[in-house]
Amino acid sequence: MRDPKRIKPFLEKIEQLWSSNPDLRFGQLVMGIAKTGESNPGLFYMEDEEYIEKIGELERLINNR
Repeated sequence: MRDPKRIKPFLEKIEQLWSSNPDLRFGQLVMGIAKTGESNPGLFYMEDEEYIEKIGELERLINNR
């Protein structure tokens, strides 16, 4: 199992970056971090509320295993 202690510092770093750039959507933030050079308009332009919905969908899927 991966070390769960890695999650909080990771999320705190994301929070710091996003808080200092609040005009970015989550997808823009992730694409900027990854810098893969790939285009993914679905990820880049998705509104934050859609991510919240998708997180809920994944939670339900995981909890119903």
